[in-house]
Amino acid sequence: AESEYRKAIAAVNQGRVSEAVDSLRNALHQDSLHVASRQLLVRLLLEAGNKDEAIRMLRDGIAGQPAQLGWAMSLARLQVDRGELDSAWQTLDHTLPAAGNNPDYLGFAANVLQRLGRHGEAADQYPKSTRIAPGDGRWWLGLAWCLDAQGQAAEAREAFLHARQSGNLSPELLALYDQKLQFALLSSLSRA
Repeated sequence: AESEYRKAIAAVNQGRVSEAVDSLRNALHQDSLHVASRQLLVRLLLEAGNKDEAIRMLRDGIAGQPAQLGWAMSLARLQVDRGELDSAWQTLDHTLPAAGNNPDYLGFAANVLQRLGRHGEAADQYPKSTRIAPGDGRWWLGLAWCLDAQGQAAEAREAFLHARQSGNLSPELLALYDQKLQFALLSSLSRA
């Protein structure tokens, strides 16, 4: 497997991608747990737009090595892109025990739960990320949306403030924040 992997690297460096893909498939046929071969094969498949085979390679890899969090996150992202939210959650839930204190993994898992409309579960999951990475506004914003969806206005407002104060929200997330803030102001004015 290692020899096939080295052949694949040489082929990639020389621009012979299809030859590299064949060598990587051979490497995995010889040793299905060869991490470097699987990672490079998935990358090459995605670059070629072959998402179906990349998904199969990621699924096979996770089946044999459930602690490969990067593979699980990549697979779940591909599933989310396809609108397969239930499958994305199943992927993440399967490997969640290996996530430990990985705030990106835990936050992404919470985000998938939130997209599924499972706000209570997501609101339970987001604080794990905010405790590990308190300066990451994404997880505070996700928590705020979930708390708001559950009618917990005071807790949501506090989480929204944490998100805004983080200073690291993307322009898109800041726009969502500002939109939510304007809506809240309009709602409070209409009740007055």
